[in-house]
Amino acid sequence: MPNNSEFAVGQRWLSNTEASLGLGVVMAVDFRSVTVLFPAVNEERNYAISHNALTRLQLSEGETAPHIDGWQICIESVQEQDGLITYCGVREDTQEPADIVEVALDHSVKLNQPEKRLAHGQLDHPKWFDSRLACWQHQHQFSTSGAVGLVGARLELIPHQIHIAHEVGSRFAPRVLLADEVGLGKTIEAALILHQQILTGRAQRVLICVPSSLVHQWLVEMLRRVNLSFSVFDEERIEAVKESGENPFEQEQRVLCSVDFIKQPEVLAYATQSSWDILVVDEAHHLHWSQTTVSESYQAVEQLSKIAKGVLLLTATPDQLGHESHFARLRLLDPARFHSYPQFIEEEAHYSELAQAVTPLIEDHPLDESDITALAEHAPNLALDELDLSQQSERSKLLRELIDQHGTGRLLFRNRRAGIEGFPKRVVTPYPMRFPKEYDLALAMEDDVNQTLHPERATMLDETWPSYDPRVAWLCQFLESHKQKVLLICAHASTALQIAEYMRAKTSIRHTVFHEGMSIVERDKAAHFFATDEFGAQIMLCSEIGSEGRNFQFSHHLVLFDLPINPDLLEQRIGRLDRIGQSQDVNLHVPYFEGTAQEVLYNWYHYGLSAFTQTCPVGSQVWQSLKDELHSALASPHDKENWQDVVERASDTTKALKATIEEGRDRLLELNASGGDKIDEVMDNIVMAENPVKMLNFMTRLFDAIGVVQEEKDDHTFVIRHGDSMLFPLPGLPDDGMEITYKRSVATKFEHVTYLSGDSELVTHCIDSVLTDVIGKSSLCFINNPELPVGAYFVEIIAVLNPSADASLQLFQFLPPTPIRICVDAKNQLSDDIFDPIYPVKPKMAKQLIGALQAQISAGIEAALAHAVTQLDDIKHNALDKMASTLSDEINRLQELQRVNPSIRDEEIEYLMTQQRQLHGIIDKAEPYLDSVRIVVNNRQ
Repeated sequence: MPNNSEFAVGQRWLSNTEASLGLGVVMAVDFRSVTVLFPAVNEERNYAISHNALTRLQLSEGETAPHIDGWQICIESVQEQDGLITYCGVREDTQEPADIVEVALDHSVKLNQPEKRLAHGQLDHPKWFDSRLACWQHQHQFSTSGAVGLVGARLELIPHQIHIAHEVGSRFAPRVLLADEVGLGKTIEAALILHQQILTGRAQRVLICVPSSLVHQWLVEMLRRVNLSFSVFDEERIEAVKESGENPFEQEQRVLCSVDFIKQPEVLAYATQSSWDILVVDEAHHLHWSQTTVSESYQAVEQLSKIAKGVLLLTATPDQLGHESHFARLRLLDPARFHSYPQFIEEEAHYSELAQAVTPLIEDHPLDESDITALAEHAPNLALDELDLSQQSERSKLLRELIDQHGTGRLLFRNRRAGIEGFPKRVVTPYPMRFPKEYDLALAMEDDVNQTLHPERATMLDETWPSYDPRVAWLCQFLESHKQKVLLICAHASTALQIAEYMRAKTSIRHTVFHEGMSIVERDKAAHFFATDEFGAQIMLCSEIGSEGRNFQFSHHLVLFDLPINPDLLEQRIGRLDRIGQSQDVNLHVPYFEGTAQEVLYNWYHYGLSAFTQTCPVGSQVWQSLKDELHSALASPHDKENWQDVVERASDTTKALKATIEEGRDRLLELNASGGDKIDEVMDNIVMAENPVKMLNFMTRLFDAIGVVQEEKDDHTFVIRHGDSMLFPLPGLPDDGMEITYKRSVATKFEHVTYLSGDSELVTHCIDSVLTDVIGKSSLCFINNPELPVGAYFVEIIAVLNPSADASLQLFQFLPPTPIRICVDAKNQLSDDIFDPIYPVKPKMAKQLIGALQAQISAGIEAALAHAVTQLDDIKHNALDKMASTLSDEINRLQELQRVNPSIRDEEIEYLMTQQRQLHGIIDKAEPYLDSVRIVVNNRQ
């Protein structure tokens, strides 16, 4: 390792572990560390003097030295003074003598290290050449797959979710309102957007603000679904950092907290002093705003939205709380666009009329003159007379243009369950039962509706209540006769635990529990035991926490041991099974006691809200408007006439609110949110990119090469462990191993199994560790080919076109790291030969061969590189053309749209222009470099 005296300010060094950083320059040195700036990506690193992963760039006579200003010299001599190298030579453009001090070198210079390693006999096993090539090729194929950021999520491929993630995730600083109906996956859509933005370099710093009750759910979902870890901030975290005088929000890149926490003045001051790439706010409809009063929560989010580049607001009720509330959320996204509520009302009326006019087009009905006149009136800029609307392609084109021009089409994504296929049917079965006399006695002194809804929790009762509660007897009998997976949800952990204890003592039913008193690891184990087909639990007994975020759609039976008063909570419970992808009907089993509040509540939900057989998006509104009447009915269940009247009023209110929503449907918004046929190509790209067989074969060879032990557990899962001679450690790999799968269906069913895909951190770490290491950069091998003369040799190289750029420029979309294998024979002619099998050469003989062939090898490498430059130059120019065409088309499209749709922000267009300009310079200057070389010698006996 270099010592302190070898480092000096201005020297140029390369990172051995992060090649994509480009060429670094030493900025500061002390007795313990060295600070290096990497200008290509505008990032700085600190390295310990005694343990660093840096290689000094030292060019030799005859090589070309490029100056940072764009000119270059052919090096004639090399001088060193005060620790800095000066390259002397002649400028290639002016033919004048010139010197370049190393600090002025272009930061894209690459060191042709393989040739020097080969000359000095630093040889690796020849199979490492193939491993490096496989890693480069895999990385390139995935980068160009069109699925980066969309493959690694642990979830089913649901078209409308993928469409929203792809559409929003590919934007610069997206500011949108995700407003799908309950059960359609807004949280998953937000997770996918964040995943894509972070993996593609568009975002780094993310702040998520949610209601207090959802903090844990979001923490788990982000980690489970997209492997994004967030730091939870609360009062304790703030107090712990306050004494240091530092801003706690600057210490983490990804922060999760409650809205109640962030709105505190001191906390908000810290948060607004930081920069955020994306702000996410869940349950945004709880942020109250009107023209006369504004809540503290809304004010806090408004301040944060002003400093955040991107904003994602989530709500299941975009317009159900009133137009004013809807406007309030839109002004958080674009205050310049939505600054006047009266103006918004006027524009919305226009867009509503347009949505109605376009209905025949969406429903594929013939358009008569009145339809075309209506379309022309609301979209006068479209040349309707030039379209043949009898042709499907022309109708589709017109629809796409109308969606683009729609007022809030770029801001609001709203899917309805009625418009999405794949939902199961709900079937409810009630089980009315007689009220046990033990409960009658226990509740005689109670005057609390909650005690009536949950009689087993009466203060006079002990833990023996399951022995005389007919609901428990019915449950055990049901499980004995239905050998299927059953999920039971009740309000309290004690209820679930006491039923479980009764089952353990009195039955042989395999069961497990799931409640808030368990750690996350314990809950994961319980969920896995329930998900396991063979020898797993038949029933999982959950407290209310089981209704939050978990996916148990492999089960088709849900027992509602009791009913919550809040309709949203009931929908959350049912939503654990009633999800897109559920293969069978969802059977809801509702035991209740006749003549009690339980019977009233069952009828309220079934006949008042129809909440058991279908989703009820207006349930909370009905509950809020009739809450007092409902509680009165629950308190007097024997007054049947009264509670039946309350149920009937709930039914009427529900129908009226649903009718209002139906009348206000915006068909263009729904079409835009679902993606239509636009998503087909993206879905195909994902399926091809995540090919489990291809990924298994690639990772099996890679694990074997780096020394990771992979053992088959069953048909679709494996266990990987540390091998005895691993080349480098794998972060996150426990000492006792890790269970993995390459199949999405297995990963979504068994959440403890790690899903490996092109997006996976473990996969990218393995690939990067190989490609940034020197192993495999130089090697020599024998082949045994009877058709070739003894001593015939070939020079194989891997050349890579891999320019460096700031991640936000999205260079990988147009020119990802691009490898090419070139093989030349002894005459320096291209050869198509693929060498297999190959045999390693003993070091002594290898040294002799290299010494004897040194001149020929150098000539062969030079010839191979010349061939590579020719081929990669074509790739570079194709990338330039693709980049210019793609970005120019999008810039022109947005500029045209901005004339009719003010939702197109100036900064979006400006970003694309900057991106195009900077990428042109980076791609145009890109030059391939030699990654590795292998000498192949025929040794036929």
